Parts: sequence; C-alpha cells; structure tokens
Amino acid sequence: MTRITGPTPDSALSRPLAGRGPFPSGAMDGALAILVFLLMMLGVALVMSARLSLNSPYQLFTRQILSTAIALVVMFAVSRIDYHVWVKRRIPLWVGGLAGLLLLMVPHVGVVLNGARRWVHLGFMTLQPSELARVVLVILMASLLARERSEQKVLDNRPFALRLPKTLGFALLMLPYLAIILHEPDFGSDLFIVIVIGAMLFLAGVSFRQLALLILLLAVSATLFLIHHSYALARFHNFSQTHRPASLLGTQLGQSLVAIGSGGLWGQGLGHDWIGGGVLPEPGTDFIFALVGEELGFFWSVAVVAVYGGIFYLGMRAAARSPDFLGRILVQGLTLSVVLEAIMNLGVVTGVFPTKGIPLPFMSFGGSSLLANAWGIGIILSVSRYQARSGEEGQKMEEEA
Repeated sequence: MTRITGPTPDSALSRPLAGRGPFPSGAMDGALAILVFLLMMLGVALVMSARLSLNSPYQLFTRQILSTAIALVVMFAVSRIDYHVWVKRRIPLWVGGLAGLLLLMVPHVGVVLNGARRWVHLGFMTLQPSELARVVLVILMASLLARERSEQKVLDNRPFALRLPKTLGFALLMLPYLAIILHEPDFGSDLFIVIVIGAMLFLAGVSFRQLALLILLLAVSATLFLIHHSYALARFHNFSQTHRPASLLGTQLGQSLVAIGSGGLWGQGLGHDWIGGGVLPEPGTDFIFALVGEELGFFWSVAVVAVYGGIFYLGMRAAARSPDFLGRILVQGLTLSVVLEAIMNLGVVTGVFPTKGIPLPFMSFGGSSLLANAWGIGIILSVSRYQARSGEEGQKMEEEA
C-alpha cells in the first residue's frame, strides 16, 4: 500500500488537479444526474397535484418550478468546479454558514412558524440556513480527515486516531452551528448532522476507541437535552402512543398511512386531491411520499425508493473511483447526507420514526432543501469527473499527488 503524501498538507488538499496527478475526464456521472433530475420532476408534478384543490393552485407550483430550475443550474455549475476549491475556501464557507444561522436571531428577518425560528426571510425568498449548514460541515469534516491522514502518513485501509488539537478545533467550528440550530429549536436536524459526521469518521477509518468516546458523549448530551426539553420527550411519548388504532385517527401519521394504503397497486391518479378524494393536509411538503402512494400506488412508491438506492450506489461508486482520499470521503459524506435524509423522511411517513419536519430530498416543496442537496450532488458529480480509471492508475495518481 502507498502512503498519502504531498508537498504541504494544505496545498495537497486545495490545489487544482490540472497540473499534476489526476486530470478531469470531462464527463460527469450522467446516470446520477438523471436520477436526481427524475426525482425533481416527479416532485414538481406532485406539488402541482397537491395544490389543485386550492383557490390559487399555481402559486406554490410556480415557486417550486423556480426553485427546481435554480437547483439544476447550481448542480451543473458546481459539477464544473474542481472539488478541491471547496476545501480551500472552507473558512469563508464556515463564516457564511454561521452568518446565515445568526440571521435567524434578527427581528423581522428570522421567521417563526409553528413555534420554531428556522427560516430567514430575504424578501424575494425564504431560506432555511440549517440545510446549507449541513453541507458546510461535511466539507469541514472531509478537510479535517484528509489533512489528518496526510500529516500522519496513514496507510490505506488502516485505522488512525484524530489528534486532540485538531479535534478540538473542529469542535469549536461545529458547536456554534449545532447550538444555534438547537435554539431554533430543531433537535432532529442536529441529530441528523451528527449522524452524518459520525458515519464519515467511521468510513475514514477513525479508531473505534474514539468512535466509542464520541457515541458516549452524544448519548450523554442527548439525554441532558431531553431531560431539560419537555417538548422532545413529549414527541417520543406521542410516537409510542400513535401506533394504537384509536390514537392514529386524525393524526398526520394516521392520514399518511391511510393515504399510502388507499392507492393500492397503481394509485388513484395524479390530481386525486382535486376531486376531493385526498386525505392528507398539506401533502406536498414533508409527507409528499404519502402522496406518491395515494396517487401513484405501490409500484411507483417502490420505484421512488429504488431511485434513492440508485443514488446511494452511484455515489459510493464515485467515491470508490475517486483519485484521492479527499474526494472519496467528501462524496461518501454528501451521499449519506442525501440518502439518510430520505430514509428519515420515509421512516416518518410510514410510522417507523417519530414525526420530524424533514423533507424528502429533491421532491418535497421548499427551495432550501433543493438548493443544499443540489450543491452536494454537484460536488459528487465534480469528483466523478476526476475518477481514476483503474486501481493501478488511481494508486499512481495518489503517489504523484
């Protein structure tokens, strides 16, 4: 096995790839782009279908079309940018992400909906900073892991331990994000971010001792939070009660399960809500998958799940073919960010997980989630343009880097 070396740790992470090492092939992973595009188009159709029964059905549909168009532009623009640039600009990215979160505290800018301050009103649009913050933290963690492996000269596929100063440095960057998101309050988003970061540490080969310590700290922190925040404990209690038939009646989860079951094998057809047959209130947002089951049926529901499985496979394939460790761990983190969000949403809609306001990637109504996930997929597509064509070639390129 070869060691990951470089002239200096920072330059090894941030320099463009055009001079030495791997060269861009010029072709991104078209299959991944197509799967994402199909999900976006299905999401647009379902948002339109969900609004047909309202007095102004085209208002949110128009916003979703505009958000989708912007997301597609962002995705393809980012795919043309050398992925090392994001690591080189990690500090400005962190500052920008923190500034977005701090805007939540500004009166008349931070928007309170359903008792939570999670959105920033920018006049022409509403943005949820925590969605973009997730991508920033994945980039920061990928940078830390790549630098540590480079500086410690870690052999491939060998475990290593993060040094305490670097770990504390990352914690100081991450904690303000988690604290502000928790203050919104949004315990679920914090938990999701920590799960993704923890998965990146595991995939990078961080020692089990450090992983066990991290899990212990998280368990203690989560317990203390739940003890001092009754709403979170109440949510878990309500979740344990909602699976009783009498308790399900009239709940969002109960309506979701009825909608999924009412679709049968082939569904009631797009626009079913238009004729008054729908059972879900506001189905175009976090519970849009229930609308898939109601209007398109079992087979389309399975197809949607299969598409997310395809995104996972193609993302991990791009990671395996990446010419350097940075590209590999960056793609793994961003792929898991999308797929785990989909799993959490599907789990909520089907009653596996407690109710949490988390969107279905590329399909739910909302520009923030679309933009953040398009940014992440764009970086994955960028890495796919620099893929090593074979194991020997990838090893040679890593030696030259």
